[in-house]
Amino acid sequence: MELKWYGKLFENYGEKYEEEPFVQGTLGEVDFIEKEMDYNKDTDILDIGCGTGRHSIELAKRGYNVVGIDLSKSMIKQAQSKIQDKNYNLNFKIKNALDLDYKEEFDLNLILCEGAFSLMDEDRKDYKILENSYNSLKRNGKLILTVLNAYKPIIEENDNLDLITLREQFELEVIDDNDIKKSIEGEQRYYLPSEITWRLKNIGFDKIDIYGCELGNYSRKRKINKTDMEFLVIAKKE
Repeated sequence: MELKWYGKLFENYGEKYEEEPFVQGTLGEVDFIEKEMDYNKDTDILDIGCGTGRHSIELAKRGYNVVGIDLSKSMIKQAQSKIQDKNYNLNFKIKNALDLDYKEEFDLNLILCEGAFSLMDEDRKDYKILENSYNSLKRNGKLILTVLNAYKPIIEENDNLDLITLREQFELEVIDDNDIKKSIEGEQRYYLPSEITWRLKNIGFDKIDIYGCELGNYSRKRKINKTDMEFLVIAKKE
């Protein structure tokens, strides 16, 4: 089976990924996640599309129980190489978010930095990921999700954005972990607050809050705006 564009990108990109600017806000983001959990160390967390495990590992360091999944072997290998304390309650798995079979096992799900969501090539797949997340949560469980903000490319008049599907076509130049230059054609999906709210409610989430999203500084005080790259979404399963 031919790899999707994101599979080609991440198949040998675990080390280089660590240098990306958007992965530098981990500590502040985990501070927010802890607060959302009321600092309850008995919280069971599923990190969907965990990448190289930056949120998972930091949460495990702070004493939480974490499972991190990603479909990229390269990413999971890099994540496992960063574990310094074998006593962490932390488990990384190579797993596709479309195939999750967890049933009411977690108190909190994370889908951050477009991981396993905005990169999907069909809307029914991103819906399936949200549905799988819902099914994996216990009653009163919570999902913290970031999604690409459609207001930004619209006001910037991005010609690569399809205004009907809110999908952006692009070409990405990257250098992989073997210093091989790759040119990858991909696409990503942007969302409006009303649409992501509808999707989550249709699946069964009861309370949905959406905020602006600043790298490394997640906050319920930040208002939705037109310039942030992403929205911060917090949904509860009651």
